[in-house]
Amino acid sequence: MPSATLPVAHLPIIDFSLFTSGSPEQRLKTAREVVDAFKTAGFVYLVNHTVPDELVDECFQWSKKVFQLPQSELTREEVIRPQPGNGAKSYIARGYTPVGREKVSQDVYADDTLKSLRQVEDVKELYDIGADKGAPAVREPNRFPPRHLLPGFEDFMINFFWRCHEFGLDIFRAIAIGLGLDEDYFVNFHQDADHLFRLIHYPAVSRKALASGQKARIPAHSDFGSITILFQDQVGGLQVEDRKNPGSYLPASPIKGSAIVNIGDFLMRWSNDVLKSTLHRVIEPPADGEQEAEEGNEMTQERFSVPFFLQADRHKMIQCVPGLEGETGPKFPPITAMEYLAMRTDATFRK
Repeated sequence: MPSATLPVAHLPIIDFSLFTSGSPEQRLKTAREVVDAFKTAGFVYLVNHTVPDELVDECFQWSKKVFQLPQSELTREEVIRPQPGNGAKSYIARGYTPVGREKVSQDVYADDTLKSLRQVEDVKELYDIGADKGAPAVREPNRFPPRHLLPGFEDFMINFFWRCHEFGLDIFRAIAIGLGLDEDYFVNFHQDADHLFRLIHYPAVSRKALASGQKARIPAHSDFGSITILFQDQVGGLQVEDRKNPGSYLPASPIKGSAIVNIGDFLMRWSNDVLKSTLHRVIEPPADGEQEAEEGNEMTQERFSVPFFLQADRHKMIQCVPGLEGETGPKFPPITAMEYLAMRTDATFRK
């Protein structure tokens, strides 16, 4: 596939192999295309990237297996994710989160408003994984099921974590080059691998409940961190806001072999709003393959996705990227990733 941006839905598609293994000229051209995509859409499909398709497929197989474990195993104290204020040590925790526990909101922090939003349950369950070494692992060890329940699960997930970490560093290099910076500018702020690797299962749910607003999958939101790498199954349901028509959402349909990458709020702030963090949501998927049910209560297909949230080293102070100050200077004061993400995560899980 040529490096040129091709129209699929409203998001660009870029052949990332021309950055990772191309000539210097191809690397520069591709880096500029990546930055242009993030300045306009905030999202991009990357194809021919460095995480092999067979590994992605295997990750989805493992994801299905872990969510098929009995709730009695997933909610054991050593497996379930501690919530902020209830044993969690940091804004990044590990382990299993049951359906309805996480409620996604956008820039909402008031207790009364958050409580009201929680009246509509997000029908999804999560499994969060982090680095197995370095500072993140010391602060927040992973919480895997006992090995005899899923032999090979832990080893695979740790390997996949590091493959995504390296992929993410290449994306940061492309962004830096596309902005005219030293290629390791962003890499140097992501040395601790303080990321969040998440398996998500959206169980089958009544279309009627989704349409009436009684239930939700994921409401419109932007991501917290620097960038997100997303692998999705072929079911569909992801939508991205059309930046040319705010409030209107277009499908980010599955493309086999691609990774969808988007800018998070932290990197938008860091770039002085030059790189765009775009609202997105997950709604009911297309009707193909619906589960049989009584007429008027059709059930959606279940859906699986694998996002990898890359986050800056928590104690490093972040201030405006050099050269992006604009005519009026930086819009935001310096902040650490820990300060920013703690605020956002607390609102997501607060009851």
